Amino acid sequence: MNSIQCHLTSPRWTSCDLPGGSGHLRGAAWLNGQRLSTSEAVTLADPAAGIDPWRNRLSELNGFHALVRRDETGLVAMVDRIRSIPLFYGVAAGDMFLSDDADWVRARVGEESMNEEARADFELAGYVTGRDTLFRRVKQLRAGEALVVRDGDMGPVLDLERYFLFHYHGASDRDDTHRRVRLEAVVEDAFRRLVKMAGGRQIVVPLSGGHDSRLVATMLARLGYPNVLTYAYGHRGNREAEVSRAVAGRLGLPWVFVEYSQTAWREVATTDDYWEYQQWASGWNSITNMQDWLAVKLLTERGDVEPGSVFVPGHCCVTGFLPSPVFEAGREGRLMPAGDLGNELRERHFMLRAGAEGKARFQEHVLPRLARAHPLEEALTADDFIREFVLFGWQERQAKFIVNTVRSFEFFGHDWWMPLYDRDFMAFWQDVPRDWLEGRGGYVAFVERVFGELSGCDTPLGNAAQTSRQSLRARLLRMAAFRRGPGARMKRIAKRLLPALARGNTTASAGRFPPETFERLKARGYSHNGVAARIFLERFS
Repeated sequence: MNSIQCHLTSPRWTSCDLPGGSGHLRGAAWLNGQRLSTSEAVTLADPAAGIDPWRNRLSELNGFHALVRRDETGLVAMVDRIRSIPLFYGVAAGDMFLSDDADWVRARVGEESMNEEARADFELAGYVTGRDTLFRRVKQLRAGEALVVRDGDMGPVLDLERYFLFHYHGASDRDDTHRRVRLEAVVEDAFRRLVKMAGGRQIVVPLSGGHDSRLVATMLARLGYPNVLTYAYGHRGNREAEVSRAVAGRLGLPWVFVEYSQTAWREVATTDDYWEYQQWASGWNSITNMQDWLAVKLLTERGDVEPGSVFVPGHCCVTGFLPSPVFEAGREGRLMPAGDLGNELRERHFMLRAGAEGKARFQEHVLPRLARAHPLEEALTADDFIREFVLFGWQERQAKFIVNTVRSFEFFGHDWWMPLYDRDFMAFWQDVPRDWLEGRGGYVAFVERVFGELSGCDTPLGNAAQTSRQSLRARLLRMAAFRRGPGARMKRIAKRLLPALARGNTTASAGRFPPETFERLKARGYSHNGVAARIFLERFS
């Protein structure tokens, strides 16, 4: 085993001895309603009895975890179905390297320059697609994937096995009454697992104005969990925070507010912690979603959050990104035209840089990569289109960008859990009719109902986060014409007349960036996250 080197850096790993080796578990693996010990989990991950039964065993695991098993036959490593705890690997000069630290792998394989195609992914989407990272010989395990390594005569032999894919199957039956009952049971089971895992520790809920975190807060109140703190953040008076406070009040849950300002962001944006976090959390494959980072930092420093707390964000597998034409095609019984899948993937995922330059970069560097993994040139049925679109969103944006925000909780010493990525909850949404996915209609109706029943609120509060994104200001700022020439002058006048506009977006996080750089990149078609991606690349290239 001299050709295989394993380097696990987090103190959160637990270990056990195996015959001729050792096993390592990070996070919590559950099976049949019971939490597995480290030795139970790594024993289950042994593929000696055959690949198919081994894959089936892995697919039955619930929870959020990564596993590494090493013995005289080789090495096995796996990440869970949402890649909540990433693992990276690389091969150089006959040696194989595995770690939870992407930069350690980069140093071992001797990579110094970023790959141009991967940079294009990163610049346009905020993450690198597939198994790649920004460095060519540094790879990552994808969501629902395991790696089996054996010693060979010519060096290590690597086999990658996908034990889970979040495929949309659809549903032919119309028994929505039974489906709603089953959804409620699945959700309750998922939150009972959370309660059991938390074991009385404080549960901290980032409570936005949207439906996902509202469901988290509602279920904790419904189950009577005794130690919950909810919070919101942003500039004072923002609509999302107002809805958040109203939800917490209706549920009888404690609520605190963390005020953001461009000044507060500027103060932290020059600190070592700020840049060390971004480099570490990126895994050289994703920008870090910084909006929670400042709140977690301040809540921790203020003492609002108890030591050992469990943060429970509303990250959810039910996508709201599906384009409306696919539902129209399904109702009319026609195919989605060839090429539409690539166009819609770009519109939903690769628009951190808009305009002609962004489109040219997408077509030259990104589109060929997508075509190798998805049927971009085929006319697709509505269900096949949804299947490919949901698959991409799950294994790319959700696993690499959305879920990766849990690194901010870890960075400040806290634990986390994501009940809306529970195994059974995800399985439910693989088998729903199309109309349940249109505008997340089935899901939104469920959240509004359970919240209304518990809170006594008869009037739906809606989704303040979505309303905010669709505001007039947001629409204007997305228009290239508003960022150039006369539009720039209009913007300066508007900022003087409208103080809320001067604060920037809800999180006031434009203060993270040097003002001249921010305005220059916005004028070139970069979105807010696009600016973050470009500055990251410039700093770490």
